[in-house]
Amino acid sequence: MSPVQGAYTLLQQITAALAPIGGAAAAVIAVTIAVRLLLHPLTRAAVRGEKAKSRLAPRVAELQREHAKDLPTMTRKLTELYRGEKISPFAGLLPMLVQVPFFIVLYQLFASTTIGGHGNGLLTERLFGVPLSARFVPQLPSLGAQAWVFLVLFAVLSLLAWLGSRRVAKLALLQPKPPEGLLMKLAQVAPYAILISAAFLPLAAGMYLATTTAWTAAENLLLRRGIPEPA
Repeated sequence: MSPVQGAYTLLQQITAALAPIGGAAAAVIAVTIAVRLLLHPLTRAAVRGEKAKSRLAPRVAELQREHAKDLPTMTRKLTELYRGEKISPFAGLLPMLVQVPFFIVLYQLFASTTIGGHGNGLLTERLFGVPLSARFVPQLPSLGAQAWVFLVLFAVLSLLAWLGSRRVAKLALLQPKPPEGLLMKLAQVAPYAILISAAFLPLAAGMYLATTTAWTAAENLLLRRGIPEPA
């Protein structure tokens, strides 16, 4: 059995169990929360690393000043410093990267007409009359008044992107050498890419993005207490 077939069977079972409160739409949210709970230890490790980096910021700035003209030495010293503190420079990316396979499988569940050689029953599942397989682009003309479902989703994603952009700006200012100019603007605009993606993805995938991004915002609020705010 392929991962997609296994996920299809599991999601159908969860959909049946949650039929009274939303069916497949509720199942997508429940599965997303389950994935994020599984990844929570990775997130906690990433936050511990972030707090350690904040504590080491003065030392990092000192090393960058001392070896500004000797990039190999500066890189080696910084690596030794982070290794000594057991900080991985990639820890912050792990929770996002590990989600990629889950997202790909979910996309297949609402984009494939057949699963395991049989018709995909999930394609008939709806949220307020809109198929969970529907895409805002290019199906907007056929959505009619029901387009409001996507508009609400976009409003939620816009708010979450704005919060993410603010957090990126704050974290950047905590760096010994904050990015400037175009790099800073790109970092602040990057969270809005989720909004553009949701317009072309199945509604179910957009719901996954909204749920996981909201979860990330909540984790940031709860776990990152104690990290100093930029002046």
